[in-house]
Parts: sequence; C-alpha cells; structure tokens
Amino acid sequence: MILSPLKRYFYLPLSLTLLSGVAFTSLSAHAQNANSFSPEQRKEIVSIVRDALKKDPTILEDAVVSAQKARIQQKAESATKTLADKKNVLNNVLPTDGIIGNPNAKNTIVEFFDPRCPYCKKVLPELIQLAKDDKNVKIIFKVVPILGKDSELQSRAIAAAARQNGYVLMMKAIMDSKEEITEDTIKTIAKQQKLDGDRLVQDMKAASVTQALEDNVKLLRDLGIDGTPALVINASKIIPGAVSYDTLKTILKDKSAAPAESN
Repeated sequence: MILSPLKRYFYLPLSLTLLSGVAFTSLSAHAQNANSFSPEQRKEIVSIVRDALKKDPTILEDAVVSAQKARIQQKAESATKTLADKKNVLNNVLPTDGIIGNPNAKNTIVEFFDPRCPYCKKVLPELIQLAKDDKNVKIIFKVVPILGKDSELQSRAIAAAARQNGYVLMMKAIMDSKEEITEDTIKTIAKQQKLDGDRLVQDMKAASVTQALEDNVKLLRDLGIDGTPALVINASKIIPGAVSYDTLKTILKDKSAAPAESN
C-alpha cells in the first residue's frame, strides 16, 4: 500500500537521511572519501538539501515513494522464495487444520484467518460456496490468533474441534455467533454442532494445540503477511484481504498467475 501524501511526511527524518545520503554519495565521487569534506563543506551540503526541499517538496515525496516501492518489491521477492520453501508445509493438512472441497483437487487454497476478523467472516461464505461449486478446488484453513486473547480462545476451540472432525462446523458457528465467546458458550456451541463440549474444552488446553497455533502464526509471518484474511493459491500466489467469489474464480482460471504477490 502506497502512503497518502499526509502520511508520507511522518517519514521526514528517514527521507532527509536518504536525500542527504544521495547528496553526500554524489559529491564524494569527486573526492577520495567522505572524510575529505570539511565541517564548512558538510554544513553547506546540508543547507543545499534543506533549500531544495523547501523549494520543491515533491523531492521528499518521490524519495519516500521510491523507498516504499523498493521495500514492497523486496518483500514480494522474499515471499516468492518462502512460498517455494514452504510449499509442502502449506499444502499438508495438519490434524489441527480444517479442509473443505475435493481432497484430490488440482487447485489448493490455503486461508489464514482470525475468527474475530470481520473480513474473515465476510469471505468465509464465499470460500464455502466456491468449494461446493468447483470440484477442482480444495480449501485448507489455518487459524491464526493475532487479534488478542479472545482470538486465542476462539482459535483454540476451532483447532481442538478437529479432533472430533468438527473444525469447519465450529469455525462457522463461532464466527457466526453474536454472543460473547467464553468457555461456557463454546461448550454450548459445540453441543449445538453435535460435538462433545466438555471434551472440546479439555482438548483446547493441549500442548499440541498451542504448538499448532504458534506454528501457524510463524508461517504467516515467514510469508510476510501482516493481516487476515490471507489466501495462498497453489503455494505460488498470495492474495491479501477479503476477495469475492467471482474474483476467486477469475484467479483460479488465470493459469499464468504464478508469481507470488504480497502487501
């Protein structure tokens, strides 16, 4: 995401450093090293940079935009490499993951989601519908509690429900619920989904569940993903944010969409 003009100015110290560095580098090309400048010369260079910024503030904006583009490009390249390295991990359905669709489908979508994320709640019906309509798609859900303690409680319930083959049922019920989610409401919701509520609450405290959540969050960060929902298409393309059913269908049809993308 490119910064707005107002937000760019919060990066003034960084931009001054960048511009000063450019000025010093250019001038030092005519000297043996940077230490050859006298205090007076250094003072003059700083004055030139400040004067240039006053006369043409777009210099500052251009420097920030350039640095931001370089950062985004570097992040995308890093994500591409990480996706290649993590392909087997991404496409492997763990005991604490959820899965819908055709297990043998040629297209795999991995969704990282937080149960309290409103955009995750918005995209969930789209993913469920896609899996029903397209027999060439399977969707793997990896829950990541990144929105606080309530997210962790709900994430534990969802991951633990996999032990009773109730991951997707519990995920949807929790994310659709309008009630405050506590251990008691988790038990109630579990029973409504024909699961053993007492067993579920006990399983939520298992070390394997704790480790699974930690591993999911680490994988999310390793991929350079900053928020949820985030979709990984065929371990080659990252789609950040909520997307519509039609957009997902278009992405899956685009066989050339191989390079990884990330925000």
